[in-house]
Amino acid sequence: MRFAKKASRRIAAAAVASGMVAAGTLALASSASAATTGTGAAGYNFTTLDNNHDLTFNQLLGINDEGLISGYFGSGAAGHPNKGYLLAPPAYGQGSYTNENFPGSVQTQVTGLNNRGITVGFWSNTNMGVGMDANFGWVNVDGHFRQADFPTSSPASPVTDQLLGVNDSDIAVGFYNDANGNSHGYEYNINTNRYSPVVDPNAPSASLTAAAINDNGDVAGFYTNPSTGNTDGFLLSHGRFTDLSVPGSSSTSALGVNNLDEVVGVFVPNSNKNALEGFTWTPQRGFTTVNDPHGMNDGNLTTTINGVNDRGQLVGFYVDANGNTDGFLATPGRTDAFTTSAVTLNLHLQAMPQGTVSLSKGVGGDLSATVDAFGLTPGSSHTVELISRDNFAQVLGTLTVNSVGQADMTLDSKVKNMWALGSRVEILNGTAGDPVSAEPIAETTRFYGVLTGYSLRSVEVGPNGTGYGTPQGTAAISYNPAAQTVTVTVNASGLTPGAHAAHIHDGSCMSQGPVQYMLMDFVANSQGQIVNQSRTVSVTGLTGPITATGWYLNLHQGNSNNILANGQPTINFRPLLCANI
Repeated sequence: MRFAKKASRRIAAAAVASGMVAAGTLALASSASAATTGTGAAGYNFTTLDNNHDLTFNQLLGINDEGLISGYFGSGAAGHPNKGYLLAPPAYGQGSYTNENFPGSVQTQVTGLNNRGITVGFWSNTNMGVGMDANFGWVNVDGHFRQADFPTSSPASPVTDQLLGVNDSDIAVGFYNDANGNSHGYEYNINTNRYSPVVDPNAPSASLTAAAINDNGDVAGFYTNPSTGNTDGFLLSHGRFTDLSVPGSSSTSALGVNNLDEVVGVFVPNSNKNALEGFTWTPQRGFTTVNDPHGMNDGNLTTTINGVNDRGQLVGFYVDANGNTDGFLATPGRTDAFTTSAVTLNLHLQAMPQGTVSLSKGVGGDLSATVDAFGLTPGSSHTVELISRDNFAQVLGTLTVNSVGQADMTLDSKVKNMWALGSRVEILNGTAGDPVSAEPIAETTRFYGVLTGYSLRSVEVGPNGTGYGTPQGTAAISYNPAAQTVTVTVNASGLTPGAHAAHIHDGSCMSQGPVQYMLMDFVANSQGQIVNQSRTVSVTGLTGPITATGWYLNLHQGNSNNILANGQPTINFRPLLCANI
């Protein structure tokens, strides 16, 4: 089993190339067709991924937990426009590219994506050349593009506004340049259409770019350090600002972050101001230099790392000996460090299910509800209700779930659209109508103004109707190579009191799979809390790496005795908390 540091799943957060951001220009790269592989520093396997539409310039900018990659081709020079794309796993062949460009644009970069299908980036209506084109932020929700620019009274000329990353709560980050050329970082809530600034509390007037955000709301980026005048990276976590500067560098830019606060980016070494080198950083181990072995031009290293997912996979680009810019995917080595050394991995447990709900008016004014969610019981069915401002419930339809816990359905109801304003959508535990089936498991906030893209919030309600809020927690997974055991320690709250089954599964929180290891039940106290409980399981005989689809930790609604019947999930199987490993 390979224990890799977590990436931005839950973001993979993405960021654009160093220099492009600082210049405030639109410059995309095309990808080459060859898929060259090699092993580089820090135990990664590198694969070159280039789009045949332009073999001279490709940049890969973001990767989510399913391995879907965002990027673009075309340098942005006059006559060589940026064109955005998504690149799908597992083959990553030429048939796996999908064009994604802002409608009516001349140039587009796809800079970030999350695990729920939302993408962000920036676009331009001209292609005059690098540094000469205005650019504007955009988001794409379920194929619906819209422009998203920070509202400012003093924009740069030409306008420079870019969205660079997005998390699974649909919070995007980016920056804009003001009339004086200073960069200002910001967050953008896609669902509420609200903006908020991102600043260094110790240097509030510093020029700053917010480049990536993880599911915990931690933001990575870079800014002008007022003490040195250099560009430094940063990680802003729960109000704490951590300056990131690679030792011996003249410039450090943080471009991606994952859910364990692994930060990736690029730095310029003092020893060679013409070189670019990639890095990863974690609070536990500090900086590690990571360079694609193919990234060498005119004797200089040329690697930039833009994104990282929760499996520790990296994406970015390099310049080769021919002067072409090539995209790359770096996957942690298959030598399986987990089976050879002691490792502790800290995980953020996410409440299940996750997803979005949108309402629309159908024939005769009837409401339709589109539900896109994951983290549900595989093969289950759920009543979906609209709860009015007066808490009157009307049924919108029945949501059916596939074999990996996902649902993507449009429910055509007989509920009139006059009920929409001030209402919220609620997903129930089942369809039978008994008290357990009627328990809500997820809900949206109330619909005001727009009716699209509302996030689901998981809720936990006991069989007696007592609400315990939204489950949350953390887990630490430790491997003991001498004993060949894995120990899982959980701290959590918001659970129904009593025993909760827990397993390490194949697959991911988004695409559930079979059990790999069974753990003894964790027990929530009368306040719905699991306090520092540990469970140990033997992994004797484990000699190979993690499977291609990964593993995940899952805590269930019920206990080990009632989550299955005849080998099939029961209503008690419902996932409560989950983390990708």
